[in-house]
Amino acid sequence: MSSKSDSMRPCSMLVTLWIQGFLISAACAQVERSSPSLDDALDTSTISEDERPRQLELNLPERLQQVVVPVSADERQEMSAWVKWLVLKNLPANYEDNRRWNQRKEVVVGLHIHRDGFRIQTKRKTKSVKHGTWTRYLIEFIDPEKELQIDIEKIEFLSQGRIDISTRIELPLRLFGRVSQWQRDFQWYSLSADGSARVELHVDCQVNVRVNPTTFPPDVEFAPVVTEAEVQLKEFEIERISRLGGDAAELLGKGIREILDEKLEEYDDKLVEKMNQEIGKQKSKLTISLGDWLEKKLSKRNETE
Repeated sequence: MSSKSDSMRPCSMLVTLWIQGFLISAACAQVERSSPSLDDALDTSTISEDERPRQLELNLPERLQQVVVPVSADERQEMSAWVKWLVLKNLPANYEDNRRWNQRKEVVVGLHIHRDGFRIQTKRKTKSVKHGTWTRYLIEFIDPEKELQIDIEKIEFLSQGRIDISTRIELPLRLFGRVSQWQRDFQWYSLSADGSARVELHVDCQVNVRVNPTTFPPDVEFAPVVTEAEVQLKEFEIERISRLGGDAAELLGKGIREILDEKLEEYDDKLVEKMNQEIGKQKSKLTISLGDWLEKKLSKRNETE
């Protein structure tokens, strides 16, 4: 009886493979009338360059003194330009999650037989194969120099050289995800998806202003301290999913959202501490020339008279 069941195993495996192939084709037909090509369904484990995070290359001035502010700008616009510069200087790097990519499994591929006198010893031969559900995700800033929006919601000039500021910062993100299903070095499918999101950051800070009399003309030194900060997801949208659909496509869209939520929550937990640490690194650059600043203010006053 056992020999009969053993002989049927190859047949049952072929039937299983055929059924799985049929289900994938059916899923394709539900998404589009035309079936995808083999290249649409399969790919290798190599990650192409357009699916890798790009390095942020921002053309920013090194010091607050060099930030371009229009002569006609009022205090709110002037502060917006400075806040934007400070935010851009401290943007985190684009993020890539490859923790579940290139998963492998050791499988038995045969036996190694060794004879030692009258004794026969056997040892299993194994090899590492691609196996399981592979996922990878990308979160990337979209042209932050151009697209980052700063809104100074409140600015109060208090006594003893202190300014209280409430700021809303909005920035768009590009999202990408890929899920591939492997079964012992055979790839059943590979799906990719593109999405977008907008995140909103609310920041309250106190800026202590001090004139340094040891320089001429004197420098005005700014020492901002973030007192409260919160990041929120404002918009989320999956814009394109490659041709194969079904449960795998749903898994991919859900995975992108989960990774984005995870990173935003991680960033939000210690946001005040992180921002103050980054601001501390820029301390030597947060100065402007009092002479230049007064000249700009006088020019503005002359224009309005």
